[in-house]
Amino acid sequence: MKAFLFSFCYNILYTVGWLVTLPSYLLKQKRRGGFGTGLLERFGLYRVSYNREPKGVLYVHAVSVGEVVLALKFLRAWLRERGGSAVLATSTATGHATAVSAQIPGVRVIYAPFDLLGLPGRCFDRFEPEAIVLVEAELWPNFARAAKVRGIPMAMINARMSARSESRYRAFKWISKYYFSFLDAMGVQDKGDVRRFESVGVRSSIIHVTGSIKFDQQMAERREANAEFASILDKLKRGKPVVLAASTHDGEEVLIAEAARKAGGFPLIVPRHAERRHAVVRELEAQGWQCVLRTDGEIPETLKDHVCYIADTTGELRDWTALADVAVIGKSFLADGGQNPAEAVACGVPVLTGPHMENFDALVQLLEGVDGIARCDEDRLADVLKEMLDNPLLAHAQSSRAQVALKAHFGATARTIRMICIMLKIPV
Repeated sequence: MKAFLFSFCYNILYTVGWLVTLPSYLLKQKRRGGFGTGLLERFGLYRVSYNREPKGVLYVHAVSVGEVVLALKFLRAWLRERGGSAVLATSTATGHATAVSAQIPGVRVIYAPFDLLGLPGRCFDRFEPEAIVLVEAELWPNFARAAKVRGIPMAMINARMSARSESRYRAFKWISKYYFSFLDAMGVQDKGDVRRFESVGVRSSIIHVTGSIKFDQQMAERREANAEFASILDKLKRGKPVVLAASTHDGEEVLIAEAARKAGGFPLIVPRHAERRHAVVRELEAQGWQCVLRTDGEIPETLKDHVCYIADTTGELRDWTALADVAVIGKSFLADGGQNPAEAVACGVPVLTGPHMENFDALVQLLEGVDGIARCDEDRLADVLKEMLDNPLLAHAQSSRAQVALKAHFGATARTIRMICIMLKIPV
């Protein structure tokens, strides 16, 4: 009875909320380049005929760009080992563009259907998945029920739960228990996540400690330094060390650029949302900066004293990170939650974050435990950054300790594949 009431109330509230927010959603998708890319798939309307679609696929559901990148990493390993075909479903235009640009053979990229009654089932009937893989904690009630009715096993991978999320789920434990009951397997990042998920009603029998695919550098692609990007920076930095402002949010571009200037560094800025480029330029120019945008494609002949480079593109962060002398992690100074520092660690780049890294508590604690990461508030950013740039040997010793700490997650991708094979009862 509780499940019925929850489903009834959810569908009413979701539908009303969907109708209210749909105009702003469409406006956002237009601004981010979603129109003309197959966005109607979110409404269950497809441009490819039913008979031409792959069947019996592994259906992978991801949302943000970060989750899509993780899903692509997992899919490369899965298809290399198991073969077959897959569907990668994402909800945002930027995530969709990232998935399409990867051009992985055997992967059909689609927009995930809205969680309106009937739409998820229509999607599943089209592709007839052998299994569904959810990246991190993205699970919707109608989606889950449609899979259950069709007997499609479902796994959640790379799952994590912060202490804050645990308290919210525990306040409505009967709902969370029902919510997670649709899962057949769950791969979590560490033992602390096991306890948290069990406390909110997840069956212990389905939980597997796999480690984090994000931190699994054993499966990461080996890349040489990008010669084009290096040439761009050589023309702009004029001998200064490169300070990467990674995945920044509103206001952090100016904060980090000014700190880099005081510390004697050259600011390389990669905003979290590329469509913010014009606002970022306005804010920096107001502080006297000359901004060079990657999308402009050309470097001005005349450069002022204070120049910064803005990589206002998607999917290039790893290449830019590899060229940095220090990486300053965004969303950790003027916003809450932080961004993932693992990529910078994997590239051997010393990492500096702000105080707000709540979304990556486990990783930050792991790195702080070995003195593998630097943290400060915005008032001390310039001073700490200067210490790191003035003492590169100490900064890179920090980076080396961080890389060693991440080795605990080596093999996470392989362990995740093994978990799904066990769920499907196929040879490992």
